[in-house]
Order: sequence, then C-alpha cells, then structure tokens
Amino acid sequence: MARFASKTAIACLLWLALTAPALADVGRLLAEVLAAHGGGAAPGAIHERGVTESLRRGNGTVERWWQAPDRFRIEIDYPGAAESRLLRGPEAWQQGEPATPALRGSLVLQAARMALPWRLQQHAERVIDLGSGKGSDGKPLRVLEWTVQEGLKLIVEIDADSRLILRSRGILTINNASMEFATGYEDYRIVASRRVAMVERHFAMGQYTGTTRLASIDFPAVLPASTFAPPSGGGLRVEDSRGPRGKPLLTQAAPR
Repeated sequence: MARFASKTAIACLLWLALTAPALADVGRLLAEVLAAHGGGAAPGAIHERGVTESLRRGNGTVERWWQAPDRFRIEIDYPGAAESRLLRGPEAWQQGEPATPALRGSLVLQAARMALPWRLQQHAERVIDLGSGKGSDGKPLRVLEWTVQEGLKLIVEIDADSRLILRSRGILTINNASMEFATGYEDYRIVASRRVAMVERHFAMGQYTGTTRLASIDFPAVLPASTFAPPSGGGLRVEDSRGPRGKPLLTQAAPR
C-alpha cells in the first residue's frame, strides 16, 4: 500500500511539473490578448446596433444585447420577416417559441463571443493552448480552445503578432453530431477604451453565410430587466430534443 501511495504521489508531482508551465503560458497569452483589446475590467453588459447582410435572407438591421453571465438577445429586421432570439440561462426562445437544444446551443456560443477577450481570462481554467497555426492568408496564429459547456466549445484564433482575435469557431456537439459556426473579425476600432471589431464575417459548416457591420457599441453597467423579459406565452424550456417514444420533451420553467 505504501509503495502504491508513493507511486501515486510521484505521478501527481510529474503531472504538476508538466502542466504548470503550460498553464503559465496560457495565462500569459490571455493577458496579452486582453491587453491588445484594451484591458481593464470586463464589461458587465453590451448593446450593439448595425446592419447584417445575409446570403439567404437579404439585408436588414441588427441589434444585440448581452449581459453577464448568461443573458443574450438578438433582433434582426430582415425584408418581409423579423428574426428574434432570446437566451436566459437554461431557457431559450426563437420567435417567441421554445428553442430546440441545437438553437439554444448556438445562442450560448453567440453569447460566449461577446466580450470574448475578457471572457477567456475569466474562464482561464477551461482554456487550453492548441499551439501555433496559420490562417488562410498564411499569417501565423496562436490557437486556444475554451470549453464553454459540455458539448460546446470555442476555438479562438489569435494573430501571433498583434494578439488580436481574428476568428472564433463555435462547435456544438449533440448526440455525437457536430455543427460549426465561425466568425471572422475585421476593422478593429477603439470604443470606450476597448478595441472591438466592427465587421464580422459569418460561416456555418465552412460555408460563408453573411456579414454584420456594427454602427455602434455601448457598454452600460446593466441593461433594463425588460431587455431579457421572457415571451408572454410563458417560459417553456426544451430539455431534450426527443422524449419517450420520440415525443418532444418540455418542462415548465419557473419565472425568473
């Protein structure tokens, strides 16, 4: 027993010796990324306005709201029809109706991209360094992976020189099937002492889907509670895509 305990202790010490430098390197890189984007305290809330150009649905105005830690809303006024999505922690809606697990997962990934440099540092214990790489234009990159939740992760590609985030790839895995939603960041500008990308290029499963151009970004301390008010139809939450015998499984969520 003493010999086994000794071997276990040695293995733990070896693991710590190997992982400590890696953790330190990730921490150093995250600090550099944060500094490149302006540093300072993490935003508590963000409100963005702009226009979006969708290959499938045309051009429309877009407005996004995010509040830490788990509130997100997006409204897009496409020609002929509007798109409305809302995330409140475990609850999510699309067009006022309960969201599917896949749609909720995509909203969680969208929310995770908001204030990304700060969010990465806040969740450093769930961030790993994937090493170096090259972008499609051959520019050297540093690549990080953030496990947002089980089945949800962000791959973050960082310019090796400027430390600005160039692209994030959100990967959603449900029932061993994965979907990828990528966003490329361009036209960085200083807004309220923070460096933010005003242009976003969107991709789904590797295919270009459209571009968002932001006209304004605000960093309020907090957003009005009504911003994330649940639809009047009540708070239904989709727990799983299929229940017993293939029936949809819904549970009543308490008002929040």
